[in-house]
Amino acid sequence: MFLSAVWTLILTAPIHYVCSAINVTVTPSPFTVVAEGENITLSCQVTQRRRSASLPVVRWMFQPESGGEELLVARVNMQRAKFYGNYTKSFSKPKMKLTVVKQGKIYNLLIMDISEQDRGLYSCRVQEFKQHRERWKASTNSSASTQLRGLFVSFPPQHYVLSLKCFYHGA
Repeated sequence: MFLSAVWTLILTAPIHYVCSAINVTVTPSPFTVVAEGENITLSCQVTQRRRSASLPVVRWMFQPESGGEELLVARVNMQRAKFYGNYTKSFSKPKMKLTVVKQGKIYNLLIMDISEQDRGLYSCRVQEFKQHRERWKASTNSSASTQLRGLFVSFPPQHYVLSLKCFYHGA
């Protein structure tokens, strides 16, 4: 009997903060299953921005299922520069990759080689900044999250051994 892990993503409703003029959505759909060792891409889509001249700052955060503090995975600043947090840097080989698919609109987080330590809450937080009298000020905030949970499922063996005994009765 083989034991294999399967992971489920559960999408939670967007959480809006004060002055929520922007909308943030995290996908995939609520019940996506990912096998241990595979990769998955979480997508953060930003819509209904207040002003086209405003600039977003996007942060992907992670809170382990076991508890503890929320950790910065990666962020994109107003100058479109990407930064990785200490959580992402703690892995011996690349584990996560942030991709800006469409500036100001879509920010993907690729999680590679899914394992048990990846279980927890992944949040995309967007803060919109606007320029006011030559200074940049935060104008709106919004957030959406998805939960990655592990399920262990046992699968039957791939091959069976079958023994047959044959008897011949004849003259």
